[in-house]
Amino acid sequence: MTKLLRIVTLLLLAPAGAYCHTPDQPPHQMAVLGDLELEEGGAIPNLRMSYVTHGKLNSTKSNAILFLHDLGGNHHSGDHLIGPGKALDSDKYFIICVDELGNSQTTFEHSTSPTNSGLKMRFPHYKGRDQVNAGYRLVTQALRIPRLLAVTGVSSGADQAVQMAVSHPDFMEAIIPISGGALWTTDGVGFTGLALSVLESCSGWLGGNYEVNPVKCAADAMMIFVPYFYTREWWEQHIDTAGAYTKWRNTWGAHHFDLQDARDVYYRQVANSRGWVGDTPGFNGWPAALRSIKARALFLASPYDHFVPRQLYEIQVKMIPQGRISWVDSTAGHLVCCDADANATRAMSEAITAFLKELMAQKKDKN
Repeated sequence: MTKLLRIVTLLLLAPAGAYCHTPDQPPHQMAVLGDLELEEGGAIPNLRMSYVTHGKLNSTKSNAILFLHDLGGNHHSGDHLIGPGKALDSDKYFIICVDELGNSQTTFEHSTSPTNSGLKMRFPHYKGRDQVNAGYRLVTQALRIPRLLAVTGVSSGADQAVQMAVSHPDFMEAIIPISGGALWTTDGVGFTGLALSVLESCSGWLGGNYEVNPVKCAADAMMIFVPYFYTREWWEQHIDTAGAYTKWRNTWGAHHFDLQDARDVYYRQVANSRGWVGDTPGFNGWPAALRSIKARALFLASPYDHFVPRQLYEIQVKMIPQGRISWVDSTAGHLVCCDADANATRAMSEAITAFLKELMAQKKDKN
């Protein structure tokens, strides 16, 4: 690989939007929502939800889209899809990018988490549906938007988009899960267990009651998932030397791995194993839950995703009454979600643009 090509390649490997804030971007906002009652009992006191918005809410409040980020990410995870003329066009739509309950990044004031609440390991354990309900409250109570045009998200944010359509079926016209959904391989569960083990056995963890964040512990736990980010073909093509891997690791570390709080990562990983669409109250398993979805659904995914194999996407689409999938043919695999392949981002953008155009036309016909 030539030096110039390697430089270009490494630039493309950076996390989407670099997960950081620049002066020209919308300001952070914070919603204060009171106590959040948890599904399994107890409550999170004084819930605060961090978010940013792009674009303008129209007079009928019919153009709002909620974006949900990935594990360890933040409200910048969708920056490659948001902006004038992009898939989530801020000249047409009002895009709400929320930092999930328990957000684990350390570089900005974010939504309530075990560490920033001051409760540390006394913080009550939450699950995915609690995160979904926190986002729902932000939109309906703080922003006073009763119904969304769409809910979208990447990776674990895609999971939450599906869960939101099950838990709050009349809250959106459509969902757009990207590289994720209700069904994952059992490897994901195994990785979660490994991540917890890494944290618990790490020097500096101190049972989670540390005063100084053990950054390396958190980074090592997050990196458990790295082998499944891309396909084997992608790794062999782009990370073909030890030096190339080091540069890739340092790039991601500067914007993701090395910006995590170990305690918040721990709680977030525990949440991965506490509830999913299949045990949503009121349903007898995931097939019934998915069949209950009223929203139109457009899944976007690579057929080579190691976390969610092709057949699991196809099963979900068949179960959801108005479900469809747009395949993104890329060896970037799971990370097509996050701007790892410019061609994949372009293909996804075209699919999202066409889908949202359909939704707006449908709403106009109804009115």
